[in-house]
Amino acid sequence: METLYRIVFSGQLAPGKRPQDVIPALAAKFRMRQEQARTILLKGTDQTLKQNLTAAKAERYDQALTELGLVVRIEAQEPEPENSFDQPSVLRAYPLESESAEPSPESSAPVASQAAAHAGEGSGSRCPKCGAYEVSALTGVCQACGVVVERYLENHGLNGEAPPPPPTNPYAPPRARSAPPRSLATASADTFHEPSAVPAGRGFGWIADAWGLFKAQPFVWIGALLLFYLIVILVSLVPLVGSLATTLLGPMLSAGLMMGAHAQAQGARFELSHLFAGISTRAGPLALVGLVYLLLMAILTVVIIVLMMLMAPALLGLSAMSGQSPETLDPAAMQQIMTSPVMLLPVLIGVALGIPLAMAMMFAPALVAIDGVGVLSAFWLSLRGCLKNILPFLLYGIAALGLFILGMIPLGLGLLVVLPLLFIALYSAYRDIYHA
Repeated sequence: METLYRIVFSGQLAPGKRPQDVIPALAAKFRMRQEQARTILLKGTDQTLKQNLTAAKAERYDQALTELGLVVRIEAQEPEPENSFDQPSVLRAYPLESESAEPSPESSAPVASQAAAHAGEGSGSRCPKCGAYEVSALTGVCQACGVVVERYLENHGLNGEAPPPPPTNPYAPPRARSAPPRSLATASADTFHEPSAVPAGRGFGWIADAWGLFKAQPFVWIGALLLFYLIVILVSLVPLVGSLATTLLGPMLSAGLMMGAHAQAQGARFELSHLFAGISTRAGPLALVGLVYLLLMAILTVVIIVLMMLMAPALLGLSAMSGQSPETLDPAAMQQIMTSPVMLLPVLIGVALGIPLAMAMMFAPALVAIDGVGVLSAFWLSLRGCLKNILPFLLYGIAALGLFILGMIPLGLGLLVVLPLLFIALYSAYRDIYHA
């Protein structure tokens, strides 16, 4: 029996290669959507991209992927039982362009016969439950029956080996491909672009879109947000390092929720485990997001302290004008001094600098985790996206304040709905500004 090989992606890119450059090149080379190419890069280490290859084929794939910037390796495959289920490769449905000119030995394998037999049934892998070739490579969910393939295999003790496909009923009516559950899913084939300005009314529209995702899985979203805040509170209580750890962990957890909303908008189910997706896929860059934010906050604090020190002579002058020393100022005189225009100047400058910093941080975790943008570029793109959409965010803020007040009325229990809803609305804004 001829030895077969597989191509394994290490999860790393070659030096000098950026995800935003590799993703479109990979998608164009293997004729896949950019969302799927992005998922391949972000999924992690030791990912099998192609298997059951001859030595010559493996060399060609290795050369093509290396030229694109992926760090891959060739591994020999263990001989498999004749009737074992052949797990689909990530690149199986997307052969190299050079292979399309003439059939290869691999194309005569059962893979090609299955593809020909199921032409028109979808471009995904075969579902182990219903047999439909509509398993999304991006989400691992069958679009025909809705089963999560990995969980189905675990529950049936198959350990990655799926049963043979069920017999086909020639008299069964044709089954249409299931439609995406909501409008945001129709934009799954779009690409990341520079931030764009959206109509002011979208500030309310973001919340309306978020409601569609929330009501589909309300309890999972509530549980995820409760767990998010619980983790942040517990970590912040750790002496000495609590504040630093919270700053680093916050972007990871919020990015995980964004990734979960992104997956749900494309037709998958939001899982509680999505909360930790940022940690498992982009921990380093997201931790760097927290560090950069912490550094910028420290600079802002230093600026305010310096301004307050510069205002100290003015404080002494105001106290002298009141006829009292700073140590003996009564509360009324102190209030008058602190509310004077001179003393309000550092506060106004702090607010003027703090708002752009909040804008720069708003979408940075999502841009890093979902689009593979560099950390500094993510801050800049987030700031630009917010500045271009001041009016939509103003209306969003008004609506958010109203919802927050309503959520506080029934003993604060309404916040269990309001907080997840407002968080998902930020994802809707992100998709509107960077992907619409």
